[in-house]
Amino acid sequence: MPLMRIVVSALALISSALFASTYDNQAGRYQLTPLPDAVDEAERMDRMQLCDLQPAGRHARAGESVSITVTGLGDEQALAALVGFQPMWGSALGQQILTLEEGENTLVADQDGPLYFRYTGAADAGPVTVRVRGGQPLPLYVDGEMSADDWQAELAAHAGAPFVQLIGDQALITLPASVHARHPIADPQASFAAIDEVLDLENKLSGFDGGTALDQPSPLRTHFLVDFRASKKDRESFYMYATDQFVGMLADNTTDLTDPDRLRREWGIWHETGHTQQQNSWTWEALAEVNVNIYSLYVQEAMGVPNTLAQSEDGEPSYLEQARDYLAGGADNLLDQLDADDDGRGFFIRLVMFHQLKQAYGWDLYIDLNKHFRAHPLPDDASDQDKADALVIALCELTGADLRPFFGRWGLAVSAQANRKLDRQQLLPPDDDLSEIFE
Repeated sequence: MPLMRIVVSALALISSALFASTYDNQAGRYQLTPLPDAVDEAERMDRMQLCDLQPAGRHARAGESVSITVTGLGDEQALAALVGFQPMWGSALGQQILTLEEGENTLVADQDGPLYFRYTGAADAGPVTVRVRGGQPLPLYVDGEMSADDWQAELAAHAGAPFVQLIGDQALITLPASVHARHPIADPQASFAAIDEVLDLENKLSGFDGGTALDQPSPLRTHFLVDFRASKKDRESFYMYATDQFVGMLADNTTDLTDPDRLRREWGIWHETGHTQQQNSWTWEALAEVNVNIYSLYVQEAMGVPNTLAQSEDGEPSYLEQARDYLAGGADNLLDQLDADDDGRGFFIRLVMFHQLKQAYGWDLYIDLNKHFRAHPLPDDASDQDKADALVIALCELTGADLRPFFGRWGLAVSAQANRKLDRQQLLPPDDDLSEIFE
């Protein structure tokens, strides 16, 4: 049973057992429970940072003085208020950050932007209470506490606000109000259900099954926001992008996220959320836009959408057929970056290598691979060859087969040291040539 209900005036007094934090964006009253630090979580997961911010559902204007009163902050906890956004595509403007202390704090905003809190520390630490005076309430939706009608009332109550914010179990969404007006989220509950479905699938493929401390799914969220600072020229160069703390969207493609039907068939956004899962230890520059699509293939299959690699467009051979011809002509070195003029075709051809391994060993191979590298991550200064060696050795050990001939067909050669290590294991190649799998 909810601890509160949204009143007719939609002041968004939100109390959520699901998130264990409470948000009253109208009165500026918050009770926050701590999240792990994003940098620490990224190290544990061997991947980029998720978002460790909690929204205030309020907006500050440059030059405005905002009073923030903190009660119950422990010595082992860290609390900060932030205004604005992380640097976006082509923009160096970052967030204003003020470290908060017990008692009265004053923030003088040096830019326009939404207000966030970063409260980090031990998971079993108690909540901290925050009282904000100043700023302007934004429409704020919390999944599990508000209905679609409540959301419409909240939008009406704060119709002049410059942004809208929505928070769910695994995602945070921040949109300019003008973008939401053009592409409204009619049923946020359905949107978050679809978002959680996709993120749950990607977490499953990453091996976040809770079996060990390393394999716990992160309580941090993926923050989706519109990059409204990118130039017109830059907006033509990307669809979306994933970086530390957020996924940047364009004003005209937000419905790929918020429309459940689109999200359940949109490869591109599975790709971007896949980047947030991509492990550093077996991703080097030439593979960065290749192995990420293992996640897209997995979600695509789970959604019942035909495999992209098997589809033909405009009379062209499928990527599986192109891969057959590519291997017959001698593969490029997988440590080398692809020619940027191939319109992404080479990325999909190289993806066939990972598809062939999945066809032979199933998706569990990638679940086990992710678990392996969380337990045995490579150092930050690992070279591309170090990562290639580690990937081949791990896959050979996980499958119990000598896969070097297979990887050799694909142009991935390991170092002399890695060869000696694998030679000592005396593994046998698979009975069948995996590089001949084109189905």
